[in-house]
Amino acid sequence: MEQQISSVTQQVKHLGKRLTVQRRAVLLYLLADVNCPTAKDVYIALKADMPNITLSTVYTALRFFVKIGIVREHATSSATRFECVISPAALDLDLRKVM
Repeated sequence: MEQQISSVTQQVKHLGKRLTVQRRAVLLYLLADVNCPTAKDVYIALKADMPNITLSTVYTALRFFVKIGIVREHATSSATRFECVISPAALDLDLRKVM
């Protein structure tokens, strides 16, 4: 998992962005959760260890990951769920083309 985080960190840096503490926490949670959580699920899970995190921050991180192609968004009638799709192929994306 650390290799995946390191690769994402490097690719995010190429975009002139940072893998902030909050983004990293959201990504780690998504890598560990195979149930396609909602933003609220992620927020509730992270809130205990990161009391200053907001639901807005979680949404922003999730949207960022969707935009760069490492998270897939699944909209349903009841909620929007997020699935981490990091694989060796996904990590080889030229993220500058995605942005």
